[in-house]
Amino acid sequence: MDSLPENIISIGQKNVIFSVEGREDCHGYLSPENTNSEYGIVLIQEWWGLNKSITLTADRFAKNGFRVIIPDLYRGKVGKNSEQAGHLMNGLDFQGAINDIAGAGDYLKSLGCKKVGVTGFCMGGALTIATLTSSDSFTAGVPFYGIPPLEMFKIENIRVPVLAHFGDLDQIVGFSNPEAAKNLENKAKEAGVDFTLHIWEGGNHAFMNQDSPNYHPEISAKALEETVGFFRKVFEL
Repeated sequence: MDSLPENIISIGQKNVIFSVEGREDCHGYLSPENTNSEYGIVLIQEWWGLNKSITLTADRFAKNGFRVIIPDLYRGKVGKNSEQAGHLMNGLDFQGAINDIAGAGDYLKSLGCKKVGVTGFCMGGALTIATLTSSDSFTAGVPFYGIPPLEMFKIENIRVPVLAHFGDLDQIVGFSNPEAAKNLENKAKEAGVDFTLHIWEGGNHAFMNQDSPNYHPEISAKALEETVGFFRKVFEL
């Protein structure tokens, strides 16, 4: 079994409840940073769930001037090891999760956010793309190292700017390796999507997660800075 940091296996704080179309209400974590901002970000968890680690990441984003919320897509469950996390991810109702994400975006708007973006990591990156193909709730999206089944979630349906982050050392074939990322870029460009791909040299899968052995502080800081600049530009801040 995995030997994981406490922040990975610990359930993160949940401090808000919001309504979701066609589903029961969803809990989430709303960062206490920048709660008066008029610009929001829905941040989507990795396959572990809404754990302590992802709430810390949300706070990092929020400190850059955004109101940030994480919807609890697993509805209270957190993976304690890779086997559990994989089981949770494979059992996730993707369309239901997209509804949760859209509901989180609508909740931020109800709090006064004029524009809302979406971003996520690993499974959350794939869900970021899937959400953008299925929902018009968001102004922009930034997926990190994750791609959904493109035969199911049509890239040509995306109507907003996208910045995608991947690592050149990522070896998860078909999901987040460089070849898959370049294929995603080609399909997006062919479809006329405003799409920017950044493949980080020296970056492995989960390079943004401060509790992952693949965490890369320098790349993480630069990717965060690039993402913040992208959202600010799209939001016209």
